[in-house]
Amino acid sequence: LQLNKAKMRLTVLLRSVSQAVNRKIDSYSHYRPIALNLQQLLNFAKEGGQLESYTYLQKELLVRLANTMKEIECLPAVLQCTSSLKTVKSWFSESFSELFTEAIKKIYYRHMHVVETVAEGIMDIVNYSNKQHLVFEKHLNYFLNRFYLMRIIMRFAKLENDAKHTCDRIDPECDVAGVLEEAYGNAKFLCEQNYRMAPELKIIERNLDDEGQPIRIAYIPSHLFHITFELLKNALRAVVEHHGNKGTDSELPPVQVTIYKGKVDLSLKIHDEGGGIPRMSMDKLFAYHYTTAPKPVDRCPMAGLGYGLPLSRLYAWYFHGDMTVVSFEGFGTDACIYLKALAENANELLPLFNPAAKKFYENTSHSPWIRSPGHDIVDSGQNVRPYV
Repeated sequence: LQLNKAKMRLTVLLRSVSQAVNRKIDSYSHYRPIALNLQQLLNFAKEGGQLESYTYLQKELLVRLANTMKEIECLPAVLQCTSSLKTVKSWFSESFSELFTEAIKKIYYRHMHVVETVAEGIMDIVNYSNKQHLVFEKHLNYFLNRFYLMRIIMRFAKLENDAKHTCDRIDPECDVAGVLEEAYGNAKFLCEQNYRMAPELKIIERNLDDEGQPIRIAYIPSHLFHITFELLKNALRAVVEHHGNKGTDSELPPVQVTIYKGKVDLSLKIHDEGGGIPRMSMDKLFAYHYTTAPKPVDRCPMAGLGYGLPLSRLYAWYFHGDMTVVSFEGFGTDACIYLKALAENANELLPLFNPAAKKFYENTSHSPWIRSPGHDIVDSGQNVRPYV
């Protein structure tokens, strides 16, 4: 009898705690996340104390977590009911609660597999009704752009606060060509493992302000590595598969990267002669669920989830950059990366959960075209910037 009473008291206590947390989530979801630029983050790192940095991080994470959790609730019921999404929702809820107990490190490790877990949930429902597929796809791509961008932002905020993770921090003098060479080394290793050969890399630097000098900008090296590695990996594979009859590496056409630094923008063009992509397939490049590989097993690498290009573009979007792909079928592909040359212009792009975002999910009769901020008319969903 006493045991039953104790269980009842515990149940009531847990329910009251859960209700209190939900009220806090509702409250924080009405706050607008604070966007900073790279220069402000650099100044904060140099001048701000550790306690001040930790306090800001804790409060800002509460706002960003609450915004993300409210957005998850707008997803179609068929996706919310998957075990993978239920797991992710429980992670976010626990993380929100633990921020009041200053358990930021535990939160970081819990969220390490968010990308893979959400991907598995999506793959669980790939056979969802064809009748609702178009609207579902638009909602899904819109949500995933915003969801994964917020994850990148929160992960960076945690690592920026942790002095041990120097590669994930802002480098005020990031050597762009150096990061490219490192990314190429990794991509080349994978290519040689699979094909026993890999094309060479040719880098050209065009520095408008200081011709002949190495190009450096304030940026996060790990983010630039992620973007360039994905594009170089695709380029190397395409060249080898298109010129598979060539006998040696030296006979393969090289992958050429041209780095342009102007007064406002830093632009990188990765050019390959890998045969290109048919125009009819171009609109699938940035769709998260587009893949021909089998379902991932035991947290395998991201290959097979169809996430490489869309996630890489989000890293570019984070500080108001961009990534585009132009292909010439039968010849090759040009992938272009655009970043801000000046730290004070590189403002964070934060997904905001507001009435306009909620309305997007509620709209079940989207026109196949909508206008994206700062862009011409584009296909809705996958190409829509994650803010409104």
